[in-house]
Amino acid sequence: MGYGKITFLILAMTVLSLGFAFAQSPMDRLVERIEAYHQNYPFEKVYLHTDKPHYFLNDTIWIKAYGLMDVGQEDPVRTTSVPLYVELLQNGLLPYVSRIIIKLENGLGLGDIVLPRNLRPGVYTLRAYTEWMRNFGQEAFFEKNLWVGEFGDGWTFVEKQPELNLSFFPEGGYLVRGLTSKIGFKATDATGKGLDVLGMILNNKQDTVLRFESAHMGMGSMEFTPKAGETYEVWTRSSQVPWKRLNIASIQVEGVVMSVDPIWEEDKTKIQISHNYRFPPQEFHLLMQSKGKVVARKMFDANQKSHEWVIDQDDYLPGVYTFTLLDEETRLLAERLVYFLPFAQGTADFRTEKHLYSPKELVRMDVEVVDEFGSPVEGNFSISVTDAYQVMHLEHTEDIASYLNLVSELKGQIESPAYYFNESNPNAAAYLDNLMLTQGWRRFNWENLDRMNTDPKYLSESGLTLSGRVARSNELPVNEVHQLTMLVRHFYGGPIIYEGVTDSLGYFTFMGMDYQDTVGIFLQAHVERERRSGSKRQIKRNDVQIFQKEIPEPRMANLIGLPSGDQYMDFDDYIVSVKEARDLVEQYRLGRELELGEVTVRGRRSELIRDTRAIQYNNNPELSMVVTEEYYGFQNVYQLIRGRFPGVNVVGNVFDFVNPPAILMRGGQIRGFGFQGARIFIDGMPVDPLWAMNLPVPEIERVDILRSLNRSAVFGADGAGGVVNILTKGGNPNRDWSDVDILGNATIVAQGYAPIREFYTPPAVPDINAPFAIDFRSTIYWQPMVQTDPRGKAYIEFRLTEGSPEVRVSLEGISNKGEPIQASYNFKVSD
Repeated sequence: MGYGKITFLILAMTVLSLGFAFAQSPMDRLVERIEAYHQNYPFEKVYLHTDKPHYFLNDTIWIKAYGLMDVGQEDPVRTTSVPLYVELLQNGLLPYVSRIIIKLENGLGLGDIVLPRNLRPGVYTLRAYTEWMRNFGQEAFFEKNLWVGEFGDGWTFVEKQPELNLSFFPEGGYLVRGLTSKIGFKATDATGKGLDVLGMILNNKQDTVLRFESAHMGMGSMEFTPKAGETYEVWTRSSQVPWKRLNIASIQVEGVVMSVDPIWEEDKTKIQISHNYRFPPQEFHLLMQSKGKVVARKMFDANQKSHEWVIDQDDYLPGVYTFTLLDEETRLLAERLVYFLPFAQGTADFRTEKHLYSPKELVRMDVEVVDEFGSPVEGNFSISVTDAYQVMHLEHTEDIASYLNLVSELKGQIESPAYYFNESNPNAAAYLDNLMLTQGWRRFNWENLDRMNTDPKYLSESGLTLSGRVARSNELPVNEVHQLTMLVRHFYGGPIIYEGVTDSLGYFTFMGMDYQDTVGIFLQAHVERERRSGSKRQIKRNDVQIFQKEIPEPRMANLIGLPSGDQYMDFDDYIVSVKEARDLVEQYRLGRELELGEVTVRGRRSELIRDTRAIQYNNNPELSMVVTEEYYGFQNVYQLIRGRFPGVNVVGNVFDFVNPPAILMRGGQIRGFGFQGARIFIDGMPVDPLWAMNLPVPEIERVDILRSLNRSAVFGADGAGGVVNILTKGGNPNRDWSDVDILGNATIVAQGYAPIREFYTPPAVPDINAPFAIDFRSTIYWQPMVQTDPRGKAYIEFRLTEGSPEVRVSLEGISNKGEPIQASYNFKVSD
């Protein structure tokens, strides 16, 4: 083939491919945008497994956190977010009662919240979210209602006037005259809980067209065909609310109706599309979305008045699916949510050495986790063991499987979500479909596609974040880059140094930081100026502002998931014994607090806390200088003491962080590679010279120097070249924290990751010196890290308390493939 023919062929193929590209249909472009959105905005979910569903005063909430993210793959992946913000709120109001930050590692994290002593009995909300989840609004946050209070006290919640709220949800979104539609409805009371109702639809002639009645949790469905020339009204009532009149959903003259029946036949779904357009569009396009991906699409000829399509659910993964009907110009016509294969759930089997145990006996338990086919499951799980008489576990309450598979996908609150995944409930599938008719989809709405034009407002955090701004003293913005040095100091450990720069307007963000518990943070900003001699100097002249992290406003609390007053069961003698034991321990603890409180007050009147930072030389150095505000302009301790003490020489570049300078005493010399000299201490602890170089001068209280050999010998070999002990303000146990801000510096106390504590179990034989040996704990055992092997097996052991007539074992967790699994097991304890 000649060169000219080859060139022509290539050109023709190029033009043809460009023609295909330009001929891409609006529907193809829409599908691309949907999938691009899910790639750029993957949906993140978190779940908190707590040791029990309600708590007593002075209790501890033990938490295991699980985080997943849908990225358009078959299985979800572990979230990449690291900080998880967990807050305990009362009445849906700020400020929070308690707040911790859990560190997620590979999507798993541990923490606990000790309930404050002054907490009042009532309804509290445990809320958890990551920074990335804030892009999707508070609907995406994890929330769990908790009751905190003593046994049964106050469990009868505030009574409200009887109320009936009834909403109608036509399948697909609209009612169309002459076309039969399924209508879902949901009735709720004043607290938002489902309410059983019955009612009827009347036409304008006051004829009864249809009667209806709720089937489960105030929800139900009915088929209705609006007729031309008729108007309709609804009358409904409940057992406590008399008949009331309501309006039915609006009715369109022309339109399309889509019916999706997920229980048409076993594991088969039937889709029907009907319309009455006089001038229909050219095509109907049906899209199926699930787990962040368009999983199927089908086109129908809109000139036909009706269409049917049957799909096999076994061809798809279990979960929530959204069916969306559009025309050829991507105009939205109808939408419907369904759930495929709700009973495809994993479970766990628990085996003990015997079926009946005695109090304080050791329980050895084998756990085996399997999927819906009985195959072993590897994964990470948490197990809680509770006293089933003290702790009330409501039937069908929310768990990790029902939350991640259902609740997190839908808008609004869902009562008893686990009911719909229990195959032993004969109507579970039908009632689940009623639920899907009446709940909105929280993961995605069509307005979300507009986000593709902008970057996410909130970014996924790989560590703790600190943001702020450097500004002039008159609050005007700066116009040059500033160098930043940040010191993070634990109150019980050494400092961590971070360095960075601002942008040209003075804004900065430190990301990916890692520290635990409460820390003090000192931040210094400066600009570098070059002298005529070529050396550099650092200038601080501006204010530093550290931004406080914004806390989202909480939603109003509700009573979904909480027991009603009449559900509490009193187990007579046993509960009385538990209460007496708790009261006895509480009285002893209060007595000890009063006793210790008196001793503490007397001691603080006459003396300060002993300062041991200079104890080696009895707080009597040879040379010393107190660092006052006039010295805050120095950049580090080496620059500060250079030329200030006789016989003490600072050799080297005081701004060289690669080879820090040395401090020579008694005519010492520099030998070998690098500088050698006096040993540096911070608050009496030996440190690397680089740490001392990064310590901000305003954080230094004073500098002590031991120059002579007979004085520095108390430090042994470390004192051979002399000693420099830098005493910091933060290290002073009697520091006055009312220090004023220093220009160019900022200081805050910040919250780090929650320390991981181990659940305490009393020994089998109490210490002879222990004041009490009564053990009626409501949480008997908490093991948040249970890893199953390739056979799906794990082993745990725990010791029972002195009570617990019945014990409940609860397991929740996630398989290596991201499948949520929960199971429970009860056994008896007898004297």
